[in-house]
Parts: sequence; C-alpha cells; structure tokens
Amino acid sequence: MQTECSAGAYEFPASCGRRVVARFDGGRMSSDGGVILVKQADDILGLSRRFAACFRDKRHPGFVEYRVEDLVRQRIMGLALGYEDLNDHDALRHDLIFGLVSGRLSGSRANCAALAGKSTLNRLERSGQQADRYCRIIADHEALATLFVTLFMDQHERAPARIVLDVDATDDRIHGHQEGRAFHGYYGHNCYLPLYIFCGDHLLSATLRTADRDPGKEALADIRRIVEQIRSRWPRVRILVRGDSGFARDSLMTWCEDNHVDFLFGLAGNTRLYDRIASLSAEVRDEAATTGKAARGFASFDWITKDSWTRRRRVVAKAEWRHGNRYHRFIVTTLPQGMSDPRHLYEQIYCARGDMENRIKECQMDLFSDRTSSHTIRANQLRLWFSAAAYVLLTALQRLALGQTSLETATCGTIRARLLKIATRVTLSVRRIVLSMPDMFLCQHEFALAHARLRRLRQAI
Repeated sequence: MQTECSAGAYEFPASCGRRVVARFDGGRMSSDGGVILVKQADDILGLSRRFAACFRDKRHPGFVEYRVEDLVRQRIMGLALGYEDLNDHDALRHDLIFGLVSGRLSGSRANCAALAGKSTLNRLERSGQQADRYCRIIADHEALATLFVTLFMDQHERAPARIVLDVDATDDRIHGHQEGRAFHGYYGHNCYLPLYIFCGDHLLSATLRTADRDPGKEALADIRRIVEQIRSRWPRVRILVRGDSGFARDSLMTWCEDNHVDFLFGLAGNTRLYDRIASLSAEVRDEAATTGKAARGFASFDWITKDSWTRRRRVVAKAEWRHGNRYHRFIVTTLPQGMSDPRHLYEQIYCARGDMENRIKECQMDLFSDRTSSHTIRANQLRLWFSAAAYVLLTALQRLALGQTSLETATCGTIRARLLKIATRVTLSVRRIVLSMPDMFLCQHEFALAHARLRRLRQAI
C-alpha cells in the first residue's frame, strides 16, 4: 500500500488522548540563537576582520555583493555551529540569526539573499595563487599562518616566563583523488598528515602535509617560524618544544640547541638502549615478581646514536614490568639534570603532552578539520585554517566568558550543543530585533553570565 504523505503536516501516534501533528510553520525561527554570543567574542578578538585581511580581493567593486569579511565570518560561524558542508549555506543564507551576526538581514539587490550561497563560498575556498576568471579572492597563506600566533600572543596581558609548544601529526583520511594522495603504512589508508602545534589549548599552527613526508623533519620549518615570531615580541620567554618519538630528528634537535630552545621528545627503543638499562630492568622485574604488582624505575644518562646524531644528548629511561611483560620507554631532552629528576620529567612533564591529542580530536570531530575533500592541497589547507579559526573562536569564548561555569572545561562540541543550539524566534520591527528563546533552556545561567562578561569586555575596547 502506498504511503500517503502531506507536505504540510506530519502525523505521529496519539498521546494523552490527543492527535500529534507536526508542521514547519513556526515562522521566523532559528536553531542557533546562541551564536549571538560567539559574535561578541568575534568582535572582541577581531578574528573575522583579521582573518579577512589575509585575503586580496580582485573583484570589481561595482559587482561585489558580499564582502570578504562577510564570507569569512559566515564560513567560520557555520563551522562553529556544526555546518561542515558548503551545501548547508544555501539554506543558512536565509537564516535571520546568521544574517544578524553578519549585519545583513537582506541583500542589497532584489535577487540576492542576505548571505552568500554555496557557490560563492566555494570560490572563496578554491582560490589559487593568482586571480583567474572564476576565483578572484586570493588567500595569503603566509599571513594566515602568522595570524594564529599573533592571536595567541594577543590573548596574554603580559609575556609568560615559559611556554610549552606541543607538536603532533595526525591522519586525515581521504577517499577521492585529491592532490597529494598517498598511502601511509602506520594508519593503513590513503590520507594527509596535518601537523598541529598547540600551546596549552591555544592553536598556533595547522599545516596540511602529505603522508609520504616525515613530519619530524617537516616540523622544523613551522617551529622555526613560530619561535621567531614569538621571540620578536617576547624576547625573554623560555620555550620548550614537546613531541613524541617521530620528532626526535637530529636536524630539529640541533636547531633547538643552537637557538636556545629546549626540547623533550620521545625516543624509540632499540637493543643498544635496552642493554644500557639492563641492570635497572632486572631490578624492576624482580620487584614486580616479588610484589605481584606493576613496578617501574627511572634512569638518566648521556647518549649518542651510532650515526644519526651529531652530538651527545641527555636520555631518560623508564623501565617498567607489568604482568610479566616489559614496557620500557625513553625520552631525549635538553633539560639539565638539576631541573627535574627523571621520574618527574617523564611522568609530569612528558606525559602531559597527551592532552594535545584531545585538542586535535576537537578540531577533527567537533570542527571538521578532516573535511579536506577539495582537489588541491591549497584549497584543503584553507579549509583546515577555517576549521582552526572556528576552534580559536570557541575556545576564546570559553576563556572570556565561561570560566567558573559548567562549561569551563567543556569541549567545543559540548559548548555548541548546550549553549549555542537554542531554538529562537526572531521578531523584526522598525527599531528592534527581538530574539525569543525557550524559558526551559537548561543553560540560562551560563548564557546570562557569558552575556554580562562579554558586554563588559566590549565596553572596555
């Protein structure tokens, strides 16, 4: 029997003795009322404005409907609110809340919507190095890479005494025939290998790289650029670069040593290293066998490889036996013996780098940084930066307005779901725009506190 459907009403099983009928006739409503808070954070940081300044607009002024800043803000806000696909913007361009945060409730021409559609945004992302017939907005990639470090430093009232730069690469699986497609043996599929650099929860760099290049060697260029930019403003800050064994490359370690940058990297074990701690390993194994519990011991010594290192370096070893199995680990560092004992160096300083993996997951799972489905690497790099900008915006909102609330340590996805996704009715009049939100909204306290804090910060600008 053929199902009968009505375009205007949707019948559901009766409840409480009444028919249940659903209709999309609520009028001018949006599901993203909380984005008005994100807009306040954007104004305080100047993120969209500064991001847009990294583009060169070669369009004829007489035919321009949407400024670069409008396009950039629309794309970043869309990602922050969970709209990863450009196709979504063909509907969002008519959303009054999106128009409100962009300062455009209607188009300036009769046949134009308030905001740009998918085709216009796609041309923005696919811009090449030179303007052509179809893409006339050119992204300055050097300026964009520099911007994230500048934003990080601007969020500090004074220079910190010491900062830790966490560096790590992750896989970005690709399914088409994008430029730079390569198979990676460790991950077992075709992917890109983007390189991230964080300082705490501040994102400093997100560089798209192909999977056939060693991230340890490639990281040197990004670390050098970031360190030089930071020291030009904070000349006395002490910098520690931290990463796993994939970054323990002589070229990177030598550059750090020559430029007074400390490092702390994992070091892959080998037979020579295992022989070096044989006595410690035996002691730990005997202790574990006696107590029936896991046991570990630590040692520190100077070390040099047979041919890959050009100088001797300090290595810290962790010897651990658990359930009759060996779990030995090594790290290499410039931190001197007197600064911290081997146990503290490994357990408290090195292992803390694991929190960076949570930040990368936020970028990929909550803000879609792995949606690199364009054909060219250049376009996919720009997509990665748009995602990074959305991350910077949401974490800035958290730092500026959500401290000492239930969302103080929440992920970007949780902030979106609990604070930004608010069903909102929009009422327009001559003098006012009224946003009517549900009286049963669970995070009213967080919303009110965030509004008060952001308003106070905006007035201080």
